[in-house]
Parts: sequence; C-alpha cells; structure tokens
Amino acid sequence: MNSAYKIFTQFSFLSFFASLFAALLLAYTPEYGLSKEAVNTLFILIFAAGLWISEAIPAFAVSLLVVALEIVLLGFSDFDFSASNEWEIYLDPWSSPLIFLFLAGFIMALAASKTKIDVWLAKKVLFYVGNKPHNIITGLMAVTYFLSMFISNTATAAMMMTIIAPMLLSIKSSNPFSKATVLGVAVSANLGGMATIIGTPPNAIAVGILGQSAPSFIGWMGLALVPSLFIVIILRFLIVKLYPSNEEFINLQSIGEVEHLDSETKNSNTEILPGWKRVVTIVIFIITILLWLSGPLHHIPTTAISFLPIIGLTLFGIIDADDICKIRWDVIILIIGGLSLGFAISKSGLDAWFATLIETDGLSLFWIALIFSYFVVLVSNFMSNTAATNITLPIVVAIAATISASSSQFAVIAVALSASFAMSLPVSTPPNAIVFASNKVISRDFLIIGLVTALIGPPVVIGWLYFINTVF
Repeated sequence: MNSAYKIFTQFSFLSFFASLFAALLLAYTPEYGLSKEAVNTLFILIFAAGLWISEAIPAFAVSLLVVALEIVLLGFSDFDFSASNEWEIYLDPWSSPLIFLFLAGFIMALAASKTKIDVWLAKKVLFYVGNKPHNIITGLMAVTYFLSMFISNTATAAMMMTIIAPMLLSIKSSNPFSKATVLGVAVSANLGGMATIIGTPPNAIAVGILGQSAPSFIGWMGLALVPSLFIVIILRFLIVKLYPSNEEFINLQSIGEVEHLDSETKNSNTEILPGWKRVVTIVIFIITILLWLSGPLHHIPTTAISFLPIIGLTLFGIIDADDICKIRWDVIILIIGGLSLGFAISKSGLDAWFATLIETDGLSLFWIALIFSYFVVLVSNFMSNTAATNITLPIVVAIAATISASSSQFAVIAVALSASFAMSLPVSTPPNAIVFASNKVISRDFLIIGLVTALIGPPVVIGWLYFINTVF
C-alpha cells in the first residue's frame, strides 16, 4: 500500500508541474497580441484545464487555485497590493444566487435520505409495477430518473442499488436481466439530472454563465425534460433488447427487506426521525417544487424560494449541524471556480480572442453547438463533466456571440446538457462506478450503452432546442 501511495503521489507531483510548465509555455511564450490581463487569464485557464484533466489535485482544489490566481494575477496591477483594485469581483461567485439554489437541492437530498422518503417512494413504485421484467425495468428507471432530478445522481444510484440488492440475489446467475437492472439505474441516474437546474452541476454552470438571459426553473425543464426523457426511453428499450430476461417473473418480495441491509445506518447512532417529521419534509418538498414550477405566475425568484427548504427543514429539526457538514461542499466549490473562471475570461477579453481562432463563416449555430456538444461528451468521459463544462462554456459563449448576440443561450444549454451524455466508461460518472462495483456488469456493457447515448444525445438535444426556439 505504501508503494502504491508513493507512486500515486509522484504521479500527482509530476502532473502538477507538467500542467504548470505547459501553461507557462503556451500562455507566455507565443505572441498572441493580447492584453496582459488576457494572457494571465489564458495561463490560468490552461493551468486549470491541465490539473482538471490530470487530477493531480482534487477538482475542488483546482477551483480554489483558480480564484487565488485570479486575485493575484488579475486583481492587482503589477503586483501592487497596496493599490485600491477591484480584486473582490473574483470572489462574487461565492455569493451567487445560483449557489443558494444548489445548496437547497443538497439540503433537500439530505432530508429525503434522512427521513427515508426516497426509499419509501422507490419501494412503492417497484411493488406497484408488478413482477414482470419489462415492468420492473420501467419502474426502476422511472423512479431513479425522478429522484435524480432533485437529488445527487451519486446518492440516487447508491440508494437504488441498496434497494434492489435483494432482488438481484433472487435472479438466476444465468439471467441477463440482472445486467439490465443495474444499467437501468446508471443510465437513469445520469440522465435524470438534466431535467432541472439543480439536477447536475453543468446545468448550474450554464445558468450562472448566462446570467440574466438564463431560463427559469420551469423554463429549463421545458428545454431539458423532453430530450432527456426521450433518450432514457430509447435506452430502456435498448437495455431490454440487449439483456432480455429468461425468467417470466422476478421475485420482488425481498425488496421489502431493505432495512436489514442498511447496516451502516442501523449500527450507527443516527436518530430515527418520528413520522411527523417525514410528513413535514414531504409538505416542504411539495411546496418548494410547486413554487419553483409556477415561477412565471407568482414571479418569486427561484433563489428566494430556495430558502424555504433551507430554513424550514432546519427549523423543524429535520436537518441539523451534523447534516450540514455532509453537504457536497466540494461540488459547490467546483461550481464557484467555474463561474469565476468564466467571468475572468469574459472580463479580460479572452473569450473574444477565442472566437477569432475558429472560422465561423459558413458554419451555422447548429453546427457550432453540435461540434462543442460532442467535444464536451468526449472530454467528460475522461474527466469530471463539471470541470469539462467549466472549460468549454466560456469559449462557446464567445463563439456563439459572433453569429448572433441572442444565440449564446441556445449553444450554452445544448453543450451543458450534452455533458450528461458521457457514460461510456465505468469511471465516467459516479453512478457508473457504483453500478460497476456490484460486479454485475463489465466495462464493455457501459461502452455499448455509452456510445449510443453519446451519438444520439447531442442531435436530440439540439433538435429539440431548435424546435422550441422556432415554434415559441
């Protein structure tokens, strides 16, 4: 173990300095004709991209490094720290309304897990659909997809795998349907987050970059729900076709035994919440979601609504200080770093320079969106889709703006949604890794499903966005 740790440490050390050297070489050696601020921003972008790709340090640490470098290299003139400069602007994303929206999503996910509402919903749906394999896979993917709209896809996949674990034990080892069930969990967990702003970090980054022109909560659902559902339905039929059940019925009775499997919770000192707290949680969830969806009617800002679950769930003692420590702060920091980097690229004029590097004459917005959508899918298979989105979207904004000032929204949303189509490898997404750990599937299973998703996903998203823009 010590030898493996040393090798990993050495690799991280070399990757860090290789990224630093490449950034210095590419940013400062050639003559780009850029301002000093733009060159410094280019260095930060290349350095951050190298670190995100190589994973030399944790992804959230790269975001913190980005903000620190922006303050030092962009916030002060010639390192004159005594001068009055607007370095504080690079910290503005920490107070972005979007961060509180995402914070509300994390708190709601913790409340759902703590009160076991998510488990209750999953069990009810699975028992309701019956014990025929086709119905089971439909119900399983439907509940996973729905939960991933409001809960982290990682948490959803882990919870669903726990629930179906007894059912998997009852399926014959010669029955390919066990593969179908776990792949269904991974696919629907990955794609469910596309449907809402809080479903996955790339969506939040897109909204933050678009600013005032970003769609509302219900507006985003109108743009993302249909294509994501369409892809999930296609993949559902593909999974059933590739891994058909050789048993007419599947035993679902064992699903009711979930509680004894949750040994970690059972053996810990975790408080078992009384029934009234579950009712309060459900009421708060329903009111929050309804207010988010009806924003165009009452005009209450989406972020303002987010304080309802943040305050309500803590006021009634459903979420406490220990739970707040469990929030994925690393994801929030990663989003903040991306927003800050995007702001620096825009402020320094680097985005306009990027736009001049790509010849857009003769290229329609459709082709630009398609090219970058496939690019982000490819890159996201090998690195965090949040990091890939952080790098790609500021460039997409600049290039789309050269065609039309109003075209940025179309391209940004298309690319952000396409980041969720990267699922060709076991390590491409956390749900894939969780499913792979079950030993029910091999890498080739992910590759088949992932390639189909990567190929058809971007055209479906772009086609739907084009239809919405044309009709409405």
